[in-house]
Amino acid sequence: MRILALTSKHSGVGYHRIMMPLVNMQKDYCHITDTMSDETFDNNYDIVVINRMLANTTPEQMSELRKIYGFKLVVDNDDYWYLDPSHILYQGYKYNNVSEKIISWLKVADLCTVTHYRLADEVRKYNSNVEILPNAIPYGEEQFQDNKIESDLVRLFWSGSGTHKHDMDILRNPMKRINFPIKTVIAGYNDGEKFVWDKMIAAFTNGLKLNPTIYNYNDVTKYMAAYADSDISLIPLVDSKFNAMKSNLKILETASKKNPVIVSHVDPYLDMPVDYVKKQSDWYKHIKDLTNDSQMRLEKGQKLYDFCYKNYNLHEVNKKRFSIYNKLIGNASN
Repeated sequence: MRILALTSKHSGVGYHRIMMPLVNMQKDYCHITDTMSDETFDNNYDIVVINRMLANTTPEQMSELRKIYGFKLVVDNDDYWYLDPSHILYQGYKYNNVSEKIISWLKVADLCTVTHYRLADEVRKYNSNVEILPNAIPYGEEQFQDNKIESDLVRLFWSGSGTHKHDMDILRNPMKRINFPIKTVIAGYNDGEKFVWDKMIAAFTNGLKLNPTIYNYNDVTKYMAAYADSDISLIPLVDSKFNAMKSNLKILETASKKNPVIVSHVDPYLDMPVDYVKKQSDWYKHIKDLTNDSQMRLEKGQKLYDFCYKNYNLHEVNKKRFSIYNKLIGNASN
């Protein structure tokens, strides 16, 4: 099996959905690049894999290349193409017709892969050939090892991007209630989005009153380093259709450090061994309980790790990925 993967080396989505899976998957050869020309395809590839869409070519141009070189096109989606109106990128998506462009790529794919059944149901409206490949972690390997730095105080942790302002607003009042010694650690800070990050940091740290540590955005192959400075992950998420189409990656990452998680009781985080927040007061209750009980943190963190290792282990998911890809190219003459 010879694979060409088109993605940016700086893309978090590309890292989790294309680069890391394909590097670890059984294959004969794989070339991962972010540049394209006719020569890029002229190497007898069986499969070309992309995430969502390509900015430097069109589905029609890719279809012509497919006719010439005889590969199968796999289009992967780990997110929904219709954003909530409150999303920071909503106007940009609308102006540039991004949603329609993503849909056009779904329509020309030989195979669409997604992270869960909810997203699969949406993709089937445009392409019936859909397979579910959940996000997964190579637990105990690479940057996903159980290594933690010491701390004199329990650390509440959050990591993400500037698109999560409305999610972080959920924590504003619960964090104000904290009246016991604790540290807050927030990772992913981006200078170019200072205005939104200042608001997110203020919400999470109660205006910098909760002993904050702030980590800058890191390379996709090193971002997990910040998780070493953590004890409990907080994952707030607004209940919406767009958010329900996300994956449970934040929980999978936390599990690699054997930390417990306090999370909004919404998709995509349902049916996991975590502490769910069904009403706002639950944030404070769970934070206080886990902060004051180190044994509870240990047991819940281990339980989450065992669950994720069993159900979201990259090497096991890659066996399914290989089987799906193999079936795809095996049917090439049909």
